Amino acid sequence: MPAQIIDGNALASKYRSLISQRAADVRAKGGSVRLDAVLVDSGDSAAKVYADNQGKTCREVGIDYHLHLLPAGSVYDDIAGRVLLLNTEDKVSAIMLHMPLPEGVDAYRVQRLIAPEKDVEGVNPANIGNVVYGRSSLAPCTALAVIKMVEHTQLPMRGKTAVVVGASDVVGKPIAVLLMRQDCTVISCNKWTENLPELTSRGDVVVAAAGVPGLLKPEMVKQGAVVIDVGVNRVTGPDGKKKTVGDVAYDQVAPRCSWISPVPGGVGPMTVAMLLLNVVQAAERRVGG
Repeated sequence: MPAQIIDGNALASKYRSLISQRAADVRAKGGSVRLDAVLVDSGDSAAKVYADNQGKTCREVGIDYHLHLLPAGSVYDDIAGRVLLLNTEDKVSAIMLHMPLPEGVDAYRVQRLIAPEKDVEGVNPANIGNVVYGRSSLAPCTALAVIKMVEHTQLPMRGKTAVVVGASDVVGKPIAVLLMRQDCTVISCNKWTENLPELTSRGDVVVAAAGVPGLLKPEMVKQGAVVIDVGVNRVTGPDGKKKTVGDVAYDQVAPRCSWISPVPGGVGPMTVAMLLLNVVQAAERRVGG
């Protein structure tokens, strides 16, 4: 039986409908649903276009969006000062920081200043810690997207083996922890792990998040597994044109899977939806929802 596709665009659309209703409920209670994003002008027009598109997406679901475009040459004090100011403003439900920051500015130092209750990307160490301890928190968006996509398959998670390939601080590690909270037995690997194929082939769920194009081959996946591809890699195709591919050799791996997510069109749109969901959740908490 061919693998079923986890369509990230379709699933994200369902979440946007839910988000829109929840945002309306917050406003009905007199609250605000507002995301403030900080972007340092780097001269890269693509970054501004991305931010503008993000604003459009927010407004489509009833989230107010305010972009704080700081001038080129902004230093740590400029960026940190803006974040600290936004922490104090009652109408601001949520704060996010666009990357990359200027050379010499430590992103971690700025991220830890974002008030945990407004940290919708889940990058403040306090929120990462709460994810580990299983307390109510705003989880990193990509990790949350992966969990929602696995839940979509309706695979009973308790007792299953999940293998996460990749251990970055805001993707691989939080994914592993969230899977543990689903009562999975989790194996955390990386691209240098010895005997990687033997480990991944144990997985009822395999999450590829190593940033290596085509890392996951068919012999590394057991029959009937659920495979979630988090990788976003730009490669040159046979025709000489650039294209986006994941960490999974999709065409070869898909026949072995029960469910598989594509790249593009999988985790990407769901990550955007989870950011919006976190914004609404942050707003709900401020009005006691």
